[in-house]
Order: sequence, then C-alpha cells, then structure tokens
Amino acid sequence: MSQKQELLASVIVVGYNDKKYLQGCLSSLLDQDMPAESYEVIYADNASTDDSAGYVAQHFPAVRLIKLARNWGFAEGNNRAAAQAHGRYIAFQNADTITHRRWLPELIQAMQDNPQVKGCHPAGRPLNFGGYNEREAHIEQGIMCELTTSGYVDFKSVPLSGKPVPTLFIAGGSMMIDREIMDQIDYVFDPTYFIYNEDTDLGLRINNLGYQVVFVPSAVAYHQRHPSRRVLLNKKSLRMAFLVTRNRFITFYKNMYGLEFMLALPQLMVGSVAKVRSLNLGLVRGTIYALGLIPYTLISLLLAVWKFPRYAGQRRRILNSSPRGRFWLLQELWKR
Repeated sequence: MSQKQELLASVIVVGYNDKKYLQGCLSSLLDQDMPAESYEVIYADNASTDDSAGYVAQHFPAVRLIKLARNWGFAEGNNRAAAQAHGRYIAFQNADTITHRRWLPELIQAMQDNPQVKGCHPAGRPLNFGGYNEREAHIEQGIMCELTTSGYVDFKSVPLSGKPVPTLFIAGGSMMIDREIMDQIDYVFDPTYFIYNEDTDLGLRINNLGYQVVFVPSAVAYHQRHPSRRVLLNKKSLRMAFLVTRNRFITFYKNMYGLEFMLALPQLMVGSVAKVRSLNLGLVRGTIYALGLIPYTLISLLLAVWKFPRYAGQRRRILNSSPRGRFWLLQELWKR
C-alpha cells in the first residue's frame, strides 16, 4: 500500500491574502499530538496577491502547496483541495486560526468511536493575548455552534468535558468529514454559495443521509475573531447580511420537503431578525438594525425563491437519498 493510501487524515487550509495568519496556523497544524507521517497538511492558495503561496513554499516545506488559478472562494476552493487530498478523514481549517495539539486526534477519535458519525467540529475559543502559546493552556470552557429553533447559528459557552454532542450544524471554520461519504454528498461545500451558509448546508446534508454530525468538546480551535465580533453598518456588512440570509433560505429549501419548508418559513424569517441579539449591538443600535432587517429579509427571500429552480435537482437528490421521514428537520428545529 502506498504512503498516500495509508494517510489517516488530510488537513486543508484555503487562503486568500491571509499571509499574516499562516505562521501560527500552519505551525499549529504541523505540531499535532500524533505521528507526523500519519497525516498531511495542505495549503490551497486562492490566487492571493500578498505572496502567501511563496511564503508557504519557503517557510513550510512540509506543507503541500496547491496554487489555484483564481479566487474560487471558500466553498469551491475547499472542494478543489479536497479532490487532491489523500487522507481517510478530511479536515478543513480557516487560515486565521490556531489549533490545540489535541485538535486533530480528538476529531479523528470521535469519528472512529462511532461509525454513524461522518462529520464533526471542535470547540471554539477566541485567541487572546496568549498568542501561539495559548494552545498549551488548560481550558475549561469553549464555544459550541449549533442551529437554533429559528434556523440561524448561535454560539453557546459550554464546559469542555463529556461526550460528543449530535448537532445539525457543522462549523466550516474548523471541521472534519469522513471521505467515505464523498460520493453520497456529491460535493463538500456548495460552490454556488461562494461564501456563507455552505457549512449549514453540509451539516444538514450529512444528517439527511441518516448519519450524525457531532460537536467534540475535547477538540479545540482558537480563532482570531470572537464569534460576537462587532458589526459595522457599511456596504460590506450589508452584502454579508444579504448573502447570509439568502443562502440560509436556499439551504433549508434544499434540505426540506415543500410543505415542511412552508411550515418552517415563518420561524426562519424570524431568525433573520432575531440573530441580532447575538451581535452585542446594544439596545438602540440593535433595535434599529433589527427593524432594517425586516424588509431586507423579505427581499432576500424573494431573491432566494427566484433561485430555487437552480437547486431543484440537488434538492431531489438530497431528499431521495434520505432515509429520514418527512418533517424530521422541522421537528429537530422545534426541539432547540
């Protein structure tokens, strides 16, 4: 058996002008608490203009470098890198992160302990003043990401102890999937999204196949930005809010039956506005932002519906391959 076939895991980092983060990120990934020859680290460069690729080639010869001809975005960039990965388990990590030394082995262990688990994600921690050395510190609390009743992603501080917890969501910034389901899911991240909600879609598609996605509290990834980061009301944030909202409607349409989606629609619309409470904007600013999101949500829904025919084929494949009964996803949302 060749070395490529024997690899236990592949860790993929897709970057675009992220040179300032790569020293910490790649160093931490190469320093995991498992044999270096058992996994590979891949850096896929989305045609950066800050010489990220050259920096990796010079300073990280142990990292496999993939130079993409253009900026494919997060979704397709990861898909193209995954197509060239050699590991049984494929992990995806944002460039602006640092991982704990037990991050990779704990994710792998969660997959190996339960054959029904085909996707998993770690606890998140903000990367504070401890810098790179913070990954060695003893920690007791971390952030768990999961969908709420209203279908948006919320962040909850939880103890970093106990067994893995089944989730609908899988955190795209740090996650792992089992290569064995690649043929069943067709693609890892939906390339038509370019960015935002492709991880929600992946988590739902894995669940729709009858498998489990789990949150692994014993695995930890540190992020340069806290989940409750400040939001500025500018052109960039407005575009982000539109893409997040539109893609969320598309995601649930793809993973639900028609009547199920119609029944879920009111709570999904409420979720687009209710998410403001997780942004720490303050009462006055938060109220103004929420009121502005009401027409914004309606416009996003109309533009999502306009795109629904484009996703009809994907939706049929997802639902036809699902062993779960009708309304299972709606029932799961109601439990949260």
